[in-house]
Amino acid sequence: MSDALESGDKVEVQWKGTTFSGMFISKDEKITVIKLQNGYNLSLENVSISSINLISKYSPKNVVRGNMTGKGKHVFLLGTGGTIASYVDYETGAVKPARTAQEMLYAQPDLARVASVDAEIILNILSEDMKKSDWINIAKKVFEKINQKEGVVITHGTDTLSFTSSALSFLIENPEAPIVITASQRSPDRPSSDAFFNLTGAVKVAQSDLGEVGVVMHSSTSDDILDIHSGVRLRKMHSSRRDAFKSVNSEPIGTVDGNLDIHWKKYEKVNGKPTKLYDKISEKVGLLYFYPGLSEEIFNKFAETNDGIILAGTGLGHISNRFLSQVKDYTDDGKIIGITTQCLYGEVNLEVYTTGRNMLDAGVIPLHDMLPEVAYTKLSFLLGNFDHDTARNLLAKNLRGELSERRTE
Repeated sequence: MSDALESGDKVEVQWKGTTFSGMFISKDEKITVIKLQNGYNLSLENVSISSINLISKYSPKNVVRGNMTGKGKHVFLLGTGGTIASYVDYETGAVKPARTAQEMLYAQPDLARVASVDAEIILNILSEDMKKSDWINIAKKVFEKINQKEGVVITHGTDTLSFTSSALSFLIENPEAPIVITASQRSPDRPSSDAFFNLTGAVKVAQSDLGEVGVVMHSSTSDDILDIHSGVRLRKMHSSRRDAFKSVNSEPIGTVDGNLDIHWKKYEKVNGKPTKLYDKISEKVGLLYFYPGLSEEIFNKFAETNDGIILAGTGLGHISNRFLSQVKDYTDDGKIIGITTQCLYGEVNLEVYTTGRNMLDAGVIPLHDMLPEVAYTKLSFLLGNFDHDTARNLLAKNLRGELSERRTE
């Protein structure tokens, strides 16, 4: 009978003399997986299963073809892969991305408590495989949906999330509906997963008046509060903790509590101005971390390959003086070189030491407290959509809150 079963069917399984009841998830040549009522997934070897009996067919009351009808406003859920949209392969133990939008919604039935959701997967990759062209494709789909005054939630892998959130912040100007990105450090199939709270909170924020790109993630290791970060102000600060993401040189723009109530601080609201999509990005921008022993050969190849370079310098924004003559040659040739700090907290100041003043003379642009990855995505955006002089002039100016200055509420 198990061959005719579909995901979501309620079943009773006899396994080694023990009866288990739950929701059928999947079956392959070796393993059958069911979800127990306590939320745990149970992986059973087929050779030890004596029978699987259908109790009731899955009758989707809320989920139909990637749709979920529930309370609240309508939200569009855009899947790009990552752990939050992944499931455990019970034969290998590996985590794999969900294949369909309906698979994402099967795992998140509680979303119906807070919203009506349409879902679509446009990418099925881990975030380390994300390319600049993927940012453009995501931005186009988001632009299409927010033009319908519909908030968008993007599920994403954690490792390069801050690059994507920054890129979308620049590619979509004056969004007329919320753009919210969320992720999880742990798979939805694991008891300690942060996926459910993160996604539900993100869907709630997507129904607000947020007029910028926000990122919703755990504020602590407990399931008590979520931080809403600006898309150009956050970084993943821990490899595995559930509260890995922190706002840098800025406070979170808001929080979501355990009751899913939003508590705003300072944030950009939908302002009614025309929304604009920028659909180009330069592939000839690179991010280079300076380190002791960096060879001139590597630096020169890097500079020759790119039209724009973001340097993550030491301390107040320094690199070795032995590179300054090459830097000046490259800036004289029209290349744009911006400097950030590897320290992350604090800002670049090239006026303090001789090295910094020499860098200014060589044409390097100090980028204050902008994060390296934000500077990288910003310069890629600028050189893809504006002429060289405009890009150079805008690089150190605040466009989306990426630099510290007074923000409007």
